[in-house]
Amino acid sequence: MEKSLPNYHDLQTGIDQLLGKFGLSKTLEIIHSLASNTQLKTREDEKAKLLLVFLKAKSIEVFQLQEATFYTSVVQEYKEARMSCYYLLKKYTDSSYAIIGEHFGQSKRAILYNYHKCDEMLSIPQYYKDFVSKFSVLEDHVINFIAKLN
Repeated sequence: MEKSLPNYHDLQTGIDQLLGKFGLSKTLEIIHSLASNTQLKTREDEKAKLLLVFLKAKSIEVFQLQEATFYTSVVQEYKEARMSCYYLLKKYTDSSYAIIGEHFGQSKRAILYNYHKCDEMLSIPQYYKDFVSKFSVLEDHVINFIAKLN
């Protein structure tokens, strides 16, 4: 069964679930936090480092990988997980490609290539269904983590 595009009914259902779980004041706090804090600045170095560690751990979990070979394996799932990390770090922090590369032992050029490759794969989700579904789960975790950090 194919998932349909979200609509206002889905939004209202989600808000109702948040209200039921957290109450009105906490739900408003969550919404305001998400609206104003969807990106981490690198000058907030501690938060960016926490996001990096969290992202690595969650990508290993979501893509069902072994931590010992996360940085070195050439198996497609590992490459896709690392590519997702590069993309999400660039999207949600103001880190440069070179800085992201340093964290992963990669060149600026490799990060740039993988960022655009990930963007391309996300643009045609019907062809990369498995990757897009895992990426979406990972991105949801990242957004929730950033909201909790701020």
